[in-house]
Amino acid sequence: WRVIDALDGVATELGRSMAQVAINRVATQPAVGSVIIGASSPEQVDGNVAALDFEIPRELRDRLEQAGAEPLPAPYSMFTPEYQSWIVSPGLHIGDKPAGYAPPIINGATQPVG
Repeated sequence: WRVIDALDGVATELGRSMAQVAINRVATQPAVGSVIIGASSPEQVDGNVAALDFEIPRELRDRLEQAGAEPLPAPYSMFTPEYQSWIVSPGLHIGDKPAGYAPPIINGATQPVG
């Protein structure tokens, strides 16, 4: 119901049908090559094709993503950046170097980082 409520809200804000917003969202995903749609009338075909005539703004797309996101079950939630920065390295982001970090010294020469 979260997804349907978010889809309804986004569709209302954009002045589009829920079907058009859903088709647009799926069709514009980076890994999607095609979208299979169904229609029982020429009007539905026209409405479905019109789903490609607009762009969903980033903030509305984020709202749809958040509504459909499923929380990861334990222990997998331990591997998210949010968990890591909360428990393992409070205040640091993944990829940050800890305070006092220095590149390793091997045979008296500083090794390049990265």
